Amino acid sequence: MNIYFIMILSVLICTPAVYLIREGRGRKEHEMPVFKDDHFKLENLIESVRTCINGKISDESVPVGDTAIKRGIMRAKLRNAVREACQGDMGDREFLKVHIREILQKDLGIDENTIGKVYDFEAPELIDARDIFGYLYAVYTRVFGLHVFSHMAGDFGWDRDITDEKGRKRGIISESMVREAYEKCEYEGYFTDKLEMLTQRCYESLYGHDAADILIMDGDIDGVSGGTGGKTRLEYNYLEELFGPEKKKEPNIWDTIYCVYRGRLIHMSFLSFGRTENLERVVKNIYRYNSRTTLSKRDPLLQSSMKNNSRVMVARPPVSDGWTFFVRKFTSSNAESIGSLITDEGSGYVIELLKRIVGAELNFVVSGNTGGGKTTLVKALIEFINPNYALRIVESNFELNINNLYPDRNVHVLQERGDFTIHDAIAACKKTDTDVLILGEVNEPKVAGAFIQVAQSGSKMAITTLHHETTRKLIEYMRNALVCEWGISDISIAEKQVADSINFDIHMVHDVEGHHYIERITQIISGECGYTLKDIVLFDKINRCYTLCGKVEGAAAETDSVK
Repeated sequence: MNIYFIMILSVLICTPAVYLIREGRGRKEHEMPVFKDDHFKLENLIESVRTCINGKISDESVPVGDTAIKRGIMRAKLRNAVREACQGDMGDREFLKVHIREILQKDLGIDENTIGKVYDFEAPELIDARDIFGYLYAVYTRVFGLHVFSHMAGDFGWDRDITDEKGRKRGIISESMVREAYEKCEYEGYFTDKLEMLTQRCYESLYGHDAADILIMDGDIDGVSGGTGGKTRLEYNYLEELFGPEKKKEPNIWDTIYCVYRGRLIHMSFLSFGRTENLERVVKNIYRYNSRTTLSKRDPLLQSSMKNNSRVMVARPPVSDGWTFFVRKFTSSNAESIGSLITDEGSGYVIELLKRIVGAELNFVVSGNTGGGKTTLVKALIEFINPNYALRIVESNFELNINNLYPDRNVHVLQERGDFTIHDAIAACKKTDTDVLILGEVNEPKVAGAFIQVAQSGSKMAITTLHHETTRKLIEYMRNALVCEWGISDISIAEKQVADSINFDIHMVHDVEGHHYIERITQIISGECGYTLKDIVLFDKINRCYTLCGKVEGAAAETDSVK
């Protein structure tokens, strides 16, 4: 009897004890540890995030069964995202940011109270302008979702030139302009916006494009460059530093980031990579997706593309004065209607002429300087091509994005790769029932000659872009290409072939204010004794209006009726 009593009493005493022990363990597992203030310093948080991500990737201690398979898949996906996030994949970028956001909240103690220890919004002057910009970008992303930079630029006047201290007008977004924008912002920010700002900062510092990440991934920005300007090396005169007059700190090469927005070059002077190692990391990673080789002293300048079809060029010493990258994006150039592209007075003449040129199946080139709007115009003109025609696109890198913009068309795209050159791609198109050949860009004599050959016999219609400023220079370049690369010894015969093959030169221009327009449309008329050039449309730069100044001869002769 005493034994049973003792056993029952033991159970009654031990059960609460076991429960309390288990409850205590459970609380310890879920309770957030107490962090010191140094833990919430930005640089310490970034390193803690790096440690947690590395731990997730390398952790092999998982249970057996379905859970092990799921965790293994997640670990592989995370490892892949870390490796490829800098290559332009928005999915990898967002996948990593989700993990970083979760780590910040669950593992590193970031909540509505503690985030103030990272960024003191009661004293915004103490917050770096780069993070202020990230905060504003997060707020505008929540409010608008799309075209974030466009909304910010319009609201804060970032799309207008300012006059600097020397009286020059230039495109610039300075630290003072960003801080002024923070004060003027009409939209209320929440904890989620602050958390997104911190998440973005951790991501871009560890796996993204550092200070240029938001610009590179924003769809409204046409291009971004880093390391283009500033001092390439520090050469101090210590006596002058000690005894000379106080001077303004000059930017270094890692302090320079520029973007192109609607044709305007804007100096993002409030952004900096901080040190050359950060710029070097971005340069070494941004080109890797579609590269045929590795950036090195042996190959110090490379051209490639990103997963989002942006064109990338990177350079490094010794051929470059520093680590530099250039990103030219094409997602910002959608297939807009021709009416939204050509808007100046008299644009009706121009639009009607373009429709008739395309409808008459004439060969033409779109010429102009870089960023002039050539690609955008070609995309818009495809709308007027007979929908029953098969379109074949040949590019150095996938840039036009025609198959995605016109999914209901018969479109096939080829790009050069390794030993498969653009010339090979053009030759291949002849065997694929090509009705219309669109060559992304004539960038070398061999390609120029191949385009002329196709324009003569390979398709109903041929279109390309190039950079010549005048039609006469264009013809001379094409003529010389036929002589040098295709063995035509008689210059006059080569010149006649060019004049016979290209009917129109549509010349695009953009000015320093970011205004894009067609400067002229020139008809090339071939004759027995050479060729003549006739400007059908000219743009008056002073009055900003179009003048229809000539009749179109040949297949589109009725175009003069648009007068």
